[in-house]
Amino acid sequence: MNFYAHSKKDSSIENWHLLEEHLEDVASLASEFAKPFGAQKWGELAGRTHDLGKGTRAWQAYLRKRNNVKDKFSSYYKGEVKHADVGARHLYHLYQLYQHSQEADKLLSYGKLLSYAVAGHHGGLPSWVGVSAGTGLKARLEESQPSIEIPLPSLDLPKDFPFHLDENRRGYQFQFFTRMLFSCLVDADYLDTERNLDADRASGRGTSPPLEKLHKRFWISFDKLRNEADASLEINKQRELVLDNCMKAAQKEPGLFSLTVPTGGGKTLASLAFALEHAKKHGKERIIYVIPFTSIIEQNARVFRNMVEEDAVLEHHCNYIQDESDWKIRLAADNWDSPIVVTTNVQFFDSFHASRPARCRKLHNVAESIVIFDEVQAIPIEKLKPCIEVIRELSFNYGVTSLLCTATQPALEYSKDFKSGLKNVREIVQDIPTLFSSLKRTEESFIGELDIESLAARLSGYKQVLCIVNTRSEAREMYEALSESEGNYHLSALMHPAHRTEILNEIREKLEKNRPCRVVSTQLIEAGVDVDFPRVYRAVSGIDSIAQAAGRCNRNGKSKGAQPVFIFQLPKSESISYLKMAIQSAKNLFDRFRDRLTSPGCVEEYFKDYFWKKGQQMDSGRILAKCLKSKKGNVQFKEIANFQMIESKMIESKMKESKLIGSITVPVIIALDEKSQELVESLESSAQGEREIFRKLQRFTVQIYSWERKEIREWLEESPIKGIFILKNSELYSEKTGLQCRSPQGEAFIL
Repeated sequence: MNFYAHSKKDSSIENWHLLEEHLEDVASLASEFAKPFGAQKWGELAGRTHDLGKGTRAWQAYLRKRNNVKDKFSSYYKGEVKHADVGARHLYHLYQLYQHSQEADKLLSYGKLLSYAVAGHHGGLPSWVGVSAGTGLKARLEESQPSIEIPLPSLDLPKDFPFHLDENRRGYQFQFFTRMLFSCLVDADYLDTERNLDADRASGRGTSPPLEKLHKRFWISFDKLRNEADASLEINKQRELVLDNCMKAAQKEPGLFSLTVPTGGGKTLASLAFALEHAKKHGKERIIYVIPFTSIIEQNARVFRNMVEEDAVLEHHCNYIQDESDWKIRLAADNWDSPIVVTTNVQFFDSFHASRPARCRKLHNVAESIVIFDEVQAIPIEKLKPCIEVIRELSFNYGVTSLLCTATQPALEYSKDFKSGLKNVREIVQDIPTLFSSLKRTEESFIGELDIESLAARLSGYKQVLCIVNTRSEAREMYEALSESEGNYHLSALMHPAHRTEILNEIREKLEKNRPCRVVSTQLIEAGVDVDFPRVYRAVSGIDSIAQAAGRCNRNGKSKGAQPVFIFQLPKSESISYLKMAIQSAKNLFDRFRDRLTSPGCVEEYFKDYFWKKGQQMDSGRILAKCLKSKKGNVQFKEIANFQMIESKMIESKMKESKLIGSITVPVIIALDEKSQELVESLESSAQGEREIFRKLQRFTVQIYSWERKEIREWLEESPIKGIFILKNSELYSEKTGLQCRSPQGEAFIL
């Protein structure tokens, strides 16, 4: 009698997927995936044992019963059988045989690590001790073991870790390695199953061009840009120097690098040039861009596609809507099997703390890659330590070259003031002070307090100007105070992403044609959005935000001399307590640095006062402490998975500080155009509510607070997905300022 791993739809039993063949192939794939971090034996072992539970009579009877097949196994049917724990117990028992050896504790912990991966390959990595009885891995390993009827494979148990274990970080390394091994296993399992059950889908994988080809394509595109640029401009000379520094650094050994370049200094293309050259030198197969804000991710991905090839760049973030015909890209999103991946801080760091197979599947493809962290200083301070540990571990033990890009370095590097920072970071730019001095295109000055009316009068007197404020309500009020003009624009997260993209395109066109363009925006325009204004006004905030705002002024150096960036204070703006400390730290430096507020020295002093002194606040969920407790392999994966870069609890804490009520945000789908209405109709026609459709609708979604929803509830309809609302009434959505929902002063947390 044959034992099978999977049945095939509309196929006789003779064509089903043989279990022993599946175990062999998954072992081979998982071993290959684990090779970049030296864990081939571990991957092979997990693959050979993950489905041993299907080698029991009861499970084979269940498979046949589900497919209406009757044979000699039928009498063993006991209902649905959980098979994943069988392989986990088998591995753990094998390691228990070493309990009397001198290395008993070490080897038993290795058995636990493998058991987590095997036991969780369908339901997710379990905690060692579960919340309820029988749910933790410890209890599951103690259950009785059914008889395995297939020949047991000969197993070579790993007795050494694939890299050095740091005694102070052993627990962290254990849980991290387990998750990476888990990634190898679940991706191998998915791919082998797909190859046998859906050959058409499987044939679409692995068809992207190699980085070597993209390297050649990049330089063809880059040389074309060079020929079109004015080489006599100082900014272009400095961009060439940055590029030259990147090319030299790319020849160095993999590890940690930083690229400190002021805004407008060509950092985006220079970092891609570094990555492609470094990949060519050291045989890396993948480049991953990690970007903090979805407001700039589409722009950067578009730049990369223009420089290399359209199908070589995978966008993976909540706002991206893939072309339905682009099924190869959709496949690549499963496991990041693409030469260039552009993603967000949220997607990247949340995945490295996750426990579910779908979230972890891609992680092994980060090993031996080049990961570029853009605007790295934008990582929320409450999450900084866990994120630093991810970067540290990838760089030290998984062959990753990490490039920390920012215009406001140093943020993550070790110093006497910041002992949690990263050591051995090599700066690419050889002469940072000279670069910043040469690219100095703005002059920042604090002009004191201005009320809305006075500031609006100033802005209305300019042909082109950008004003950045701290809250959505301030942006709306400021915009409405401007003198009536077709050149006035508003940007905030009260406008859905598709709307903001449309407005940004209009703004760029107006700037390019030197037509009237006065923009009032929240911070969403700051980090990396490619706009160039002759002057900028910025509400007082942290020095890093002021530097980002200055990067939108005279960005391309078209105006001779330093152009003005005016720092102002609105009355009562400091009542927003989460900004209060950043504002005070910045104000302390205004007199000392005057017109040098964006200089490296000022930025370092700011981080020293505001950032590095808050070590106790850099892990709000105590995630790192939970990881470090895992020395003996007793990992609470479900608790670690509570990590979220953006979470309602963090917002709730900030809201309570500001004495505001109703902290939870809710999504509202703005269904006013043909595309969004079609998607909503598809959503409503599904009894369960299709998550894929909702993902596409995120480009038409605005996040608002609960009290705001109460104010407009009579205009909203509930969607099939609980907690999501739909607006179909155009009276409540302005083409100029977005969703109209008035709210208390200080609702600043969504940009």
